[in-house]
Amino acid sequence: MTNPKLTRTAQGVAAILLLMASVMKFIGDPASVEVFASLEMEPTGRYVIATIELVAALLLLSPFAALGSLLVVGVMLGAIIAHVTQIGLVVNDDGGRLVGILVVVLLCAGYVLISRRKELPLVGDTL
Repeated sequence: MTNPKLTRTAQGVAAILLLMASVMKFIGDPASVEVFASLEMEPTGRYVIATIELVAALLLLSPFAALGSLLVVGVMLGAIIAHVTQIGLVVNDDGGRLVGILVVVLLCAGYVLISRRKELPLVGDTL
């Protein structure tokens, strides 16, 4: 059994962190530009990911939070894989803070996904 207050808190934490990250990407924060340049995805990839993060954050704050959490889990797994394989765990001497935030968002979205899985189209009907 899941806790509705904890689920709403996890949705809020993930949404706030995603909104902050999205804004940083949209305004061209030097750290974001450097990360996407190292992936050879600058600037188009940065804008695409920022848009996906913005949509996911808005979904987390809506009645479609289950879909938003599914989207967030996918994006965060991709980001973590990119950091582990290409970018590195420490970006701009941050001591791994960026990767830590990715993990927090992943854990929050994962909890929301598990808590609200019955709301997912096609999946929820079979649970």
